[in-house]
Amino acid sequence: MIYDVYTSVSEVGLLDLMTIRVPERLKKEMRKIKSVNWSALLRDAIEARIELEHHPVMRDWKRVREGAEQADMIYKEMARKYGYVDFNSAETIRHWREVRSRGTSQMLRSR
Repeated sequence: MIYDVYTSVSEVGLLDLMTIRVPERLKKEMRKIKSVNWSALLRDAIEARIELEHHPVMRDWKRVREGAEQADMIYKEMARKYGYVDFNSAETIRHWREVRSRGTSQMLRSR
């Protein structure tokens, strides 16, 4: 099923015609919803995506630094309270991925 995306010239100005293909099932569902201007909805979605591509979300470096400082404070507090723990999370993750891929359950090797 082909669905043409266009609007009258008086609404937006001179427009190019763009054709998209949708499954027949989807077209039937769209016909049931008479209150939606599908052309306008698709145009708005395309414009929003173009805007998003032109202006990617920037990181708030101040918040990133604050979060890193909080994580450091928590780590130092845990080390002060409980002492240093020799734990390698990457090794643990690797081990359990390997176990899962073999389909067997084995105990984690101690160092």
